[in-house]
Amino acid sequence: MARTVIERTYIGIEHMSEFLKDRLFLAMIVIGCALRVIWPTDMEWKTDEKLLFSMAEDAEMKGAIPEVGMGSGGGIMNPGMSVGVFALIAAITDGPIGMVQAVQWINVISLLGFLVIAFFRYKGNEQKMWFAGLALAAISPLAVIFSRKIWAQDLLPAFAFLITLAHWHRGKWVGAFTWGLMGALMGQVHMSGFYYAFGLFSVSVLHDHFNEKRIRWIPWLTGSAAGAILLLPWLQYLLHNEQNSAAHLSNIVQLNFFFYWLIDALGLDVYYSLRENFWEYLREPLIGSTPTYLVAALHIALVFLTAVVVRELYAFIRKTVSGLKGVGSMRAFFMNMSATKLQMLAILVGIGVLFPLTGVTVVQHYLICTFPFMYVFIAHLLSKQERVMRAMLVVQLLVTLGFLWYIHTNGGAPEGDYGVNYRTQMEKAQ
Repeated sequence: MARTVIERTYIGIEHMSEFLKDRLFLAMIVIGCALRVIWPTDMEWKTDEKLLFSMAEDAEMKGAIPEVGMGSGGGIMNPGMSVGVFALIAAITDGPIGMVQAVQWINVISLLGFLVIAFFRYKGNEQKMWFAGLALAAISPLAVIFSRKIWAQDLLPAFAFLITLAHWHRGKWVGAFTWGLMGALMGQVHMSGFYYAFGLFSVSVLHDHFNEKRIRWIPWLTGSAAGAILLLPWLQYLLHNEQNSAAHLSNIVQLNFFFYWLIDALGLDVYYSLRENFWEYLREPLIGSTPTYLVAALHIALVFLTAVVVRELYAFIRKTVSGLKGVGSMRAFFMNMSATKLQMLAILVGIGVLFPLTGVTVVQHYLICTFPFMYVFIAHLLSKQERVMRAMLVVQLLVTLGFLWYIHTNGGAPEGDYGVNYRTQMEKAQ
């Protein structure tokens, strides 16, 4: 046991030295961590953020998790755990800025946690793919935006990290228990977590069966049951209160998941946050009052880079379809499947297929629970296009820097989803 730990530690250190040699990946991780924590007073401060902060403060003072949280995009009230996790943060922080800083640092720790997993659990080309994917996840615009606000969804990367880590150790009691517990809790923070957890469970059952791996059912069920206990007040609330579902049959055939899976990771969806201010943002940075349109040029560059990604995606799909035709059985399909492919398949099943079948519209922030796999997928597509991958990193970093600078200098995006930032609202209130 001790020898195994020492060997893994040595291998991890050896891999770390290889990672440190790639200065671009290292720089992106460091810069990405910094981008998550700078200018916390620039955070979004709209109805959702104000309400969640108020509910968390109230829950912390009462010392109890509420029955329900805020309303969801699906029309049903979220479970109380979506507020409970912020009540825990409220207990150790002071005010909105303290709370958002906790969210920011939780996201930094989650990013670094996945980096540690990459050091110790992957090797060869798969590990290099993870390094590139995490570098992209560190600086991609929406990934940074989704790590800087008081929003339940912004805590999902932490749960994704814990589930991924526990899933690695599912053959052990502690790993199986933690996997079950975190899966049950993740969905209570945001409903997308339920579908991710179910997808991972169903794919893992098949994978482990065909690879003759043992799943420790008793600890997994114990962990799942322990987490599900917190759902009881929410279920009781739903039984006694009518809910207005936003589900619609037309949403079943939507392809939103696949569209956002690509454009979000490619840095092409800053419009999600800026809306009408997006066109003004394209004029940045300004020299005095003169627009340079550098941000517009960066987006044009991203479009050209995306063309390469689409070409590689087409080749990937053709190869996958061809490979599936040659698979003689389900056992052959799952035999020796890598952990990365297992996770990707679980996300496809849970979020890409099952979620739309509920009739709920899949929107960008529903994919936060898949962090950082969409970025790792792009790194996989570009594994033989190293120059394109590096160009993608640099261009997306500049787009993100431009976004944060625009928010900082303009006091937010009044015409967009971002709204007027916290600092500007406080200044006007004085």
